Amino acid sequence: MTIELMIIITVVLLVTINLYGFAYSTLVTKYHFLEQKKIQSKINTFKLLLERTPLILFNVSILIVLNVIGIKFFHTIFLTEFNSYLYLGYEVLFVLIIDDFFFYVLHRKMHESTYIYKKIHKIHHRANTPMPFEYIYVHPLEWMSGMIGPFLGMYMLGGISFFAYCVYLIVRNMHEIHIHSGIKTSKYLKYIPLYGINEHHDIHHSKRMGNYASTFTFWDILLKTKIKGN
Repeated sequence: MTIELMIIITVVLLVTINLYGFAYSTLVTKYHFLEQKKIQSKINTFKLLLERTPLILFNVSILIVLNVIGIKFFHTIFLTEFNSYLYLGYEVLFVLIIDDFFFYVLHRKMHESTYIYKKIHKIHHRANTPMPFEYIYVHPLEWMSGMIGPFLGMYMLGGISFFAYCVYLIVRNMHEIHIHSGIKTSKYLKYIPLYGINEHHDIHHSKRMGNYASTFTFWDILLKTKIKGN
């Protein structure tokens, strides 16, 4: 596969994922979609979504640009040939685990440091009752720092296939959109062991402490930061 085609696929994926995030947020705020399944009682407005969209679009635009630069100039470091579907699963799972551990450490530090919280992370926590598109309603330095996690995982493996990278992008971003949706998790997903369900992250937004991990819950369990009763 050519570099140019990989760039096109990545851009299309990121644009599609974020259009989904905006559409989902519009359904929730403007048309009260799944209102009976909301975790918290507070209702976000469509006007609030529009007010927060400029920062989100700025972040998404920079995210796309950085992905293009990464694939264009650093693909030999982070990307490798496709091996097998079984190994692809291992690649994705490994990167998700390393990414989530890095996110846990970074996220916890942003809460424990008054200065970092006030200057950077507080923007994201304007959303006490989050909506889907607010997954990237953050200070640009926050999500840029968070990008170190997945690329650290890729580097530790000696690179992953482009197919695995696409799967990672879909899984990680769609999960982020849904844990910020404010909607109760599907009963089927609750059966996945140690999976970071919507309620796990939503209670973090409401209490602003604990439950620092995202994709999984075992980092909070092992490091004793899981909010009791959740």
